[in-house]
Amino acid sequence: MLIAAALQFLLALTYLLVPLAGHRYGAAAQRAAEAEIRRQGHETATLAKHGLNFTASTGSVLVSVAIALILATLAVLNLGNQSLLTWVLQPVLLIAGGFITTAQVFVVRYVEAALRKSGTTNIDAKALIGAAAATFPRWFRPLVVTRFLLTTAGSLAILVLLAAS
Repeated sequence: MLIAAALQFLLALTYLLVPLAGHRYGAAAQRAAEAEIRRQGHETATLAKHGLNFTASTGSVLVSVAIALILATLAVLNLGNQSLLTWVLQPVLLIAGGFITTAQVFVVRYVEAALRKSGTTNIDAKALIGAAAATFPRWFRPLVVTRFLLTTAGSLAILVLLAAS
């Protein structure tokens, strides 16, 4: 149970840090994306048209903080050998969180696919995402990947560890 709880605490930490960094650096990332989209010859409204917003809304930060609190609560419960809620909620996080964090890890591919689907093929998504990403600290990308790994493989490991105990 200790390892499962430790994984949940680590995962909770990532659900706190990623949106807080997004909140702190998101406006600069949005400005960089707007500058890049203009450099490519498009109006900045093109970003909104395709749902590209690099700022972390208050709502998204609150949802992430709630997830972090739930994960921390599950970890404490697991330390007390009360794993029923983990059995219910960890699979939900694995599936729902897995989809969301996958999109964040493979953001260029997702943006390219969304642009193709809308018929917009003359935007360099890699340059656009690169411009926005450059405004974040160097530790941000590894943190996003860590959250993805802990949400997916970590959730599976937590369930396996609970099953084995």
